[in-house]
Amino acid sequence: MATLRQVVSRVRSLDKMLNSDNTITDRVIATELKSKATFYIRRETDKRKLWNTSTIFTNIPCVEMTEVPTADCCDYVSDQYVARSKHKLPKISDGIYGLLIHGVFSVDNSRRLKEITLSRYINLLKLGLPTNDIYYWIYDRYLYISSPKVEVASIWAYFEEDVSTDLLYPDCPCTSQNKPNPCTNPLDLEFKCPGYLEDVVTKDCLQVLLQTYYRVPVDHTSDNKDDQVNKT
Repeated sequence: MATLRQVVSRVRSLDKMLNSDNTITDRVIATELKSKATFYIRRETDKRKLWNTSTIFTNIPCVEMTEVPTADCCDYVSDQYVARSKHKLPKISDGIYGLLIHGVFSVDNSRRLKEITLSRYINLLKLGLPTNDIYYWIYDRYLYISSPKVEVASIWAYFEEDVSTDLLYPDCPCTSQNKPNPCTNPLDLEFKCPGYLEDVVTKDCLQVLLQTYYRVPVDHTSDNKDDQVNKT
């Protein structure tokens, strides 16, 4: 998969005016690229595509959890406890089917946890029905798990924000000790976008930049991006 820097260079190469303009930084182009990629990825996942690909999802292999009362995430008064991630997660993108989460697993990936909404989980508590299932939900950007005994979990999701090195590689036994350089430039990270969408994303990004900085009108007469995507 191409790095973000490589795709930024591709955008610059598409237009001589943009390529020679140093006032438009690589970070500006990168921000627009990620915004366009998010737009198309949302659209594709709304069509039930991309869910079985690993190209867009990022794995946080060791989400450290801590035990908290149920009241931590709702107004329901109960003596029940749940597990909550110690740190907030980066923003997870969403679509018409909810958050773009590929799955939450036990730290060894041997067990997949069941997704549930907070309101449904509260209803289960009110009904008092016994269950052996372990559920998860996201509230206020924290990961919650119904079993307070869970100390560490693994999550695969499409994050709109960069995942910090500290979150990807915390100081816990379950992660590799071969941590990347924490000073790695974000431009040198993978560009989370499937290959068949890269062309339309880069061209859309270029059009926005030209229109924003040079007032170049967008040509809608040759806008066949939907056809290009749907044919793949």
